[in-house]
Amino acid sequence: MKSGTYHRSVAQPFGIRRCLVFSRAWPCHWLLVLISVSSCIPDPLEVRGIPEVKSQIVVSSQIVPDRTLAVLLTRTLGALDASDETDPQALLDQIAVNDALVTVTGAGRKDTLEFLGNGLYGGVVIPFQPGRNYTLKVNSETMGEVKATTIAKPQVSFRTIRAELYNSGYNDTLAQVTYGLKDPIVQNWYMINVQEVEREDVIDNLINPWAYTRLVSDEAFNGGEFDEQFRVFPNEYRTGDTVAVSLSNISEEYYRFMKLRIDNRFSLVEFLGEPINYPSNVEGGKGFFNLYVPDIRLFVLERPRD
Repeated sequence: MKSGTYHRSVAQPFGIRRCLVFSRAWPCHWLLVLISVSSCIPDPLEVRGIPEVKSQIVVSSQIVPDRTLAVLLTRTLGALDASDETDPQALLDQIAVNDALVTVTGAGRKDTLEFLGNGLYGGVVIPFQPGRNYTLKVNSETMGEVKATTIAKPQVSFRTIRAELYNSGYNDTLAQVTYGLKDPIVQNWYMINVQEVEREDVIDNLINPWAYTRLVSDEAFNGGEFDEQFRVFPNEYRTGDTVAVSLSNISEEYYRFMKLRIDNRFSLVEFLGEPINYPSNVEGGKGFFNLYVPDIRLFVLERPRD
C-alpha cells in the first residue's frame, strides 16, 4: 500500500466495521495501526437458540470400614456454577441430591439405603458376595432416574506396609510408603490412596480430590508378589501427623476412569463437575458405582530410625 492511500475493508457481512489504514509519516504509522486494529474489532453478536446442558446425577460410592455402603449423589455443575475458590461445603449444599430413593439389588436380596444428609445415602450393612452382580437404582423427584450395575470385587490386603516421614533435602518433608501385596492368579487392578486424617468424615473421603492416588496394574506380576516404595506429593507432613493408607482391588473400567480423572484431583470443581469425556457405568447419569472393600491402615508419621 503506497503512502497517502487507504484500504477500505469490505468484510461487512460478518459485522466487521470499515477499516481505514493510513501511513503518511513514520511517527504516525504505529498509532494508526493501533487505531485500525481497534476499529476492526467485530461487533458483538447476539447468540440465540443454544440449549442449556441438562444437569445429571453424579454417583460416587465407597464401602466404609464397618462394611456399610455409602453412596454420594450430586448433580453436574455448569460452567458458571462455581470456581476453585468456592467453599467446598457451600458447593456440596448447592449440588447435593437429597430427595432420592436409593436401592441396591443383587444376590437374591434388595436393600434400601437410608438418607444421611448432604446427598449421602447408606447406613445399611449388605453382605456383598465377591463375583456377584449388584444394581444400584436412584429415583429422584427433581433429577429423574439413573441406575448402574457392577461386580463386587474380592478384597486384596497388604502383605506388608509401613509409612514414615522422608526429608527430600529441599526443605520438604514428605510421607514415604513402602508396601507389598500377594496378587491373586487373575488379572487385577489396584488403587492405593494416601490422605491425612483430621476427622472421620465419609463425605470428605468421597469428595476429597486432594487425596494422593496411585494406580497399579498386575500385568507385570500376575499371580506373584509385588513390592514398591513411593513418596506422596505435593503435601508436606510433620512428625505426629496421621495418614490413612488404603489398598483397593478395583475393576478395569474404574481403573481407566481414575487414570483420566487423576490429573484433575486438585480441582474440586472439576472433581464434582464430572466432565462429559469421563467414562461412566451410570445409565442416564455420570460418575461410577463401585463395590470394593479397601484394606485401610492408619499410621502416625515419625522419622525413620537409623
